[in-house]
Amino acid sequence: MELVNISGKTWVIPGPVNIGVYAEDGRAVLIDSGSSPDAGRAILRLVRAKGWDVALIINTHFHADHVGGNAFIQKRTQCEIAAHPKEAPFICFPEMEPHELWLGAAPKQLCTRFLQAEPSNVTKLLNPGDVVSEFGLVSADLAGHAHGQIGIRTPDGVFFTADAVISEKILEKYSIPFVADYVRAMATLDALESGSAEIFVPSHGDICSDIRPMVRTNRSCLQRLREEIAQICDEAKTRDDILISLSELHGLNMNMAQYVLIHSTVTAILTPMINSEEIGVDFSSGTLRLKRQTPSQTKPA
Repeated sequence: MELVNISGKTWVIPGPVNIGVYAEDGRAVLIDSGSSPDAGRAILRLVRAKGWDVALIINTHFHADHVGGNAFIQKRTQCEIAAHPKEAPFICFPEMEPHELWLGAAPKQLCTRFLQAEPSNVTKLLNPGDVVSEFGLVSADLAGHAHGQIGIRTPDGVFFTADAVISEKILEKYSIPFVADYVRAMATLDALESGSAEIFVPSHGDICSDIRPMVRTNRSCLQRLREEIAQICDEAKTRDDILISLSELHGLNMNMAQYVLIHSTVTAILTPMINSEEIGVDFSSGTLRLKRQTPSQTKPA
């Protein structure tokens, strides 16, 4: 790990999750904290080597790879932690992440560091448009990947975009990205494409001055998934049937974590299709079956 200056008082610690650092007058704000206590320890060591005290961690969303270092850093520094109101409960009670994905108390295979960080205490709530006045950092609505996901703009013109977009390399490797709300995710992509910043820092991707190519790749991926699901539903399917077809189509080796994550993405994509009646629902077999309707049966999306 290393601290890299991007512009002015804005720094990044590149890694599997790019960690933002904004430092002023000997105080530092972290934008996310990595995936584990070990990541938190390494981040804190780098920041302290610069002579900075960690005053605040801003979590862009509650997923474990973004909040995994919270507890370690907060215990060592008594720093504050800020997050969107929708994300804060999951940071304080991280067992809720696997429980939410499983839709009930989760089996132990899901209660691992991959999906469940150590608990930390959120002390500030940040809504989109709120300003962290001491540092001039501004939060932005980037919902979709998570319901309350935010990005952070620094006074240096740097925009940390969380998981609103991910790199083409990761999309190629995993094929099906996680989405909690398909409609909001697509609206966020539209906003990013028309927005502006001097520098963009995705959490999982290369730092860039033009985020539009990455936005278009992510939009195409989600649109393709929606088309694939629609085609699969030419015949009545359960959600598990859809997962089986997508697994075969994308060559996935399913496990418990992949199952719940892809199940969530499929559900998020199905929601607007059901709402518009592009996909019809049927319970006559004793379970939910989904089938694409003919054009005469559907309403505009």
